[in-house]
Amino acid sequence: MYLLSVCSDCGTYVAAFAEFLSYEIKVPSISFRSEYLRSRYATLLWKYGTDKANVGYVNENDDPMRLKATSILLADDKLINVE
Repeated sequence: MYLLSVCSDCGTYVAAFAEFLSYEIKVPSISFRSEYLRSRYATLLWKYGTDKANVGYVNENDDPMRLKATSILLADDKLINVE
């Protein structure tokens, strides 16, 4: 598949970026195609998610599930100004 062959050299990019960060060197922005890289990363994440779903991935983590946060809508007359 084309997407996987494109990402075969991602380790080099990550290693170079880590070196830039560790030596506090500014990352050059010349010919840095941020929109392209952003869409490529989003595509890789999407593909990873669909592959997990197709395989029937089950999380084996023993951590308890988090409760969903609940929010209560208040009427305008019950709002408090905290300035």
